[in-house]
Amino acid sequence: MKGFPKNIKTKQDFKNLLAIPQYREQALKDLQTIYNTKDDKAIRVVSVSEEIGDLITEEISNPVPVWRQKGFGSRKEIAKILGKK
Repeated sequence: MKGFPKNIKTKQDFKNLLAIPQYREQALKDLQTIYNTKDDKAIRVVSVSEEIGDLITEEISNPVPVWRQKGFGSRKEIAKILGKK
């Protein structure tokens, strides 16, 4: 690997980067960004009115927030790595 990766795909990638002293700070910054991302809710389109082009939507719980996409079990797991309570 040359330099810090552009895309960190998994929890294991974060663990590997945190173990490398020169990449630890940047990995922690990226984890903090994931922790701060407020994506617990998503908008779902219920129906579309073709006559007037209007969308009817509803807010639902996001089934795949960023922390879950990366393989973490919860936002609290990230907080623990960051040293938060």
